[in-house]
Amino acid sequence: MIGDVGKYCSYCESLRDADALAVEHLAARANGGSETAWNNFLLSCTVCNSCKGTTAIDEEYHWPHVNNTFLSFVYDKTGRVTVNPNIPHLSQVKARKLLELTHLERFPNTQNPPSEKDFRWHRRYETWNIATRCKMLYLEGNIDENDIICRAKDKGHWSIWFTVFTGIDAILLRLITDFPGTSEECFDPNNHYAPIERNAGCEDPV
Repeated sequence: MIGDVGKYCSYCESLRDADALAVEHLAARANGGSETAWNNFLLSCTVCNSCKGTTAIDEEYHWPHVNNTFLSFVYDKTGRVTVNPNIPHLSQVKARKLLELTHLERFPNTQNPPSEKDFRWHRRYETWNIATRCKMLYLEGNIDENDIICRAKDKGHWSIWFTVFTGIDAILLRLITDFPGTSEECFDPNNHYAPIERNAGCEDPV
């Protein structure tokens, strides 16, 4: 759904130095995945890549370059990611499989807590607080659109910025247009850039 080559993990959306991102094979080469096919590549940080490991892959997942994964998930102020309960059942199943594959659903004090090296939930929590602060400053007239976009690019976690600024169309448009690789077809410009189905008419429309 989004991507800026060389900067952000395709799964957790964290900003990473280029040398900290791996060209990750959706279907692992150990399981017969193609080493050279473009549709088998996504950029992945070391944590997401490690979580995924060599799990055998089929088509029953939501992928950032195929589905509208912003519609697949719900992000909240605690740093937690959950499956959107308002999408079709099959779409929920596939979205949940991606969460479980990458362990993005890990959260403290739950049955599935993060490992000692997994701080992805905390980075989302920090970004939510920064985005909320930026929204307040923007509404007060103390910062402008460019300030927000620069901060969003510095922090990553595009989906959190888009969630926090829901209702402020000028910022949502900039988040869509200023992040290379973001699929404009995933958002309705006639309805305040609300996320929409990317594969309308399919069994799994999201």
